[in-house]
Amino acid sequence: MSLATKSENEVQKVNRLEVTPVTRVDEQEAAFTLTVELPGVSEKDVEISLENRTLSITAENTVLSFTDRERVLAEIPEVRYRAAFELPERVETAGIKAAHKNGLLILTLPKREEVKPRRISITAG
Repeated sequence: MSLATKSENEVQKVNRLEVTPVTRVDEQEAAFTLTVELPGVSEKDVEISLENRTLSITAENTVLSFTDRERVLAEIPEVRYRAAFELPERVETAGIKAAHKNGLLILTLPKREEVKPRRISITAG
């Protein structure tokens, strides 16, 4: 393919898509970890909200535009990500933490103390 032969009419145009991001949930003894894949999304373009026990995530990727260049091909779509998760009662919603690294949003969902496994010791008697 020769980049120089594309005319403006031949440039593929892509509208913003709305998609559900790819996710993974892991469970540890003290917390759940929710990992959400958000490629091309910066930290400032992510919104996380919690209403009742529904955790909602919305985000938009940023596709850079350059005024000093002519676009000849556009295959990177502009995407709006939306996901909602109904949290179980055993999640302590006040302790939820979020981190963003390398296109991944990582949420730590701590378990309530009363549902964490604990060891019961036996006393001689």
